[in-house]
Amino acid sequence: MPKTKKILKAKDVKEINPDLKKVWIISRKMAESIETIIFDWKNKDLKVLTTNQYSDLRKNILQRIENKGYNLDFYYTDDESIKHAYKRYDKLEQQKSQKQQKLQYEKTATWANAIKLIKKIYNNPSDYSEKKFITEIIRLSFQSGASDLHFQPEEDGMHLRLRKDWILKSLLTFSHKNFKKYMMKLKYMSWVQLNVGTVPQDGRFDFTTYQNNKPEKIDVRVNFMPWLRWESIVMRFLDSSQWVMSFSSLGFRGDSLEDLEENIQAHSGMILATWPTGSGKTSTLYSILNKLNSSDKKIITLEDPVEFEFPGIQQSQIDVKKWFTYAKGLKAVLRQDPDIIMVWEIRDLETAKIAVQAALTWHLVLSTLHTNSAPKAISRLINMGIEPYMLAPCLNLIIWQRLVRKLHNCKTYQQASLAEQQEIKQSIKTIKDVRPDLDLEFDKKVFHPWWCSECSQDGYKWRMAIVETLNITNDLQDIIAKNKWSLDIFSYVRQSGYLTMKEDGYIKMLRGKTSLEEIRRLL
Repeated sequence: MPKTKKILKAKDVKEINPDLKKVWIISRKMAESIETIIFDWKNKDLKVLTTNQYSDLRKNILQRIENKGYNLDFYYTDDESIKHAYKRYDKLEQQKSQKQQKLQYEKTATWANAIKLIKKIYNNPSDYSEKKFITEIIRLSFQSGASDLHFQPEEDGMHLRLRKDWILKSLLTFSHKNFKKYMMKLKYMSWVQLNVGTVPQDGRFDFTTYQNNKPEKIDVRVNFMPWLRWESIVMRFLDSSQWVMSFSSLGFRGDSLEDLEENIQAHSGMILATWPTGSGKTSTLYSILNKLNSSDKKIITLEDPVEFEFPGIQQSQIDVKKWFTYAKGLKAVLRQDPDIIMVWEIRDLETAKIAVQAALTWHLVLSTLHTNSAPKAISRLINMGIEPYMLAPCLNLIIWQRLVRKLHNCKTYQQASLAEQQEIKQSIKTIKDVRPDLDLEFDKKVFHPWWCSECSQDGYKWRMAIVETLNITNDLQDIIAKNKWSLDIFSYVRQSGYLTMKEDGYIKMLRGKTSLEEIRRLL
């Protein structure tokens, strides 16, 4: 069997620095049993170190290796030296352990660590296949805390930008030439037409990430939009853990929390979430649906698009191109014997009329509406053409909210400027005039964002809602039915302790949940 015969002394064996990639062909247990180890290789040529002690088992094992197409070059040594050679397996185990640690780190990296890995992958594209390269960047972008990933075309290339806590930040730039292959991969993954670049296209795909060392599937909604120089790509990460939360985690507290929890138990009526773009309506409505979802209720939704699928809930996606509008969908929904209906948005009078009629006929209706405050939702619906006498008995609750970034634990407590002190004192006075029972302390200091590696040097981590809720009481129903406008409603509810969204923001700022800078940025 041996093709050459060479003797290695103990000194020679100790000086060998083998390539360990083929050592595993013979397991450690078997190597010790037959006193044989592979210590070097090139292509199909294996260098084998063994002793002069012959055994049928060794012969059979080596014959099997040769039958797999390997050429064996034998080296002989004594018993003590072969035992030293077995330490190669210790080194192999160490390498495996280091590799596993590296993979574990890459799988679970979050925030600043995920950003570092994205840059590392970007700088070493040859280490990855095209699909692996782009999917790893997508996965790590999600793990960095981003809600959206943008590939934005500019004259100098494709800019990768991440939206974290609603702030958009540029990270990397690809050349248009190099990005073309990744564009094709993304289109293929998203199930859109590869050869179309002159019209918008919507697609979806999913990937696996790891939360608390457990695999979790994340859905991605993708939009391809033609621009002057190239196509722009925007991906929205559809993560249910960020969209379906407890009401207190969303930012509801005190009266607003009580109003919401009370009104979702109603068997009929309407709950409206009023909002500008990026106000967190998806999180609020989906969290309400999740709370209401049970086997004894039939829940039907009309959405555009369906962001997250709930088991047990019948969800439909609006498709205007196929004449499946909110109004037509809502008419059909009422024939499906629902208990709870969610209409993603009231856009026109026809949809509004059907939604109001549904709320009056023993259905709980959830929907959204564009307004600038909770009371103005009433005048908006009346201006759309809803009769006040129809609107008054169907309304249960109106929510108006915006999202602010939450201060991370690295926040600092510093002296406020004179202008900030004056602003905060005036806000406290206004709040106390309405709600003297609230305990609001201010010692001329406020919380400010700091930075650390855990929050990616931002000072903020995640977001929360600042909220105002208008609970429609019997007295308010009378005011609406008599066609009084939102100013009269606001004056009335202020006497009952109604706090505005801005005042809710100041309360959360004073309690260290967010910063004065955030309140000023949004309001």
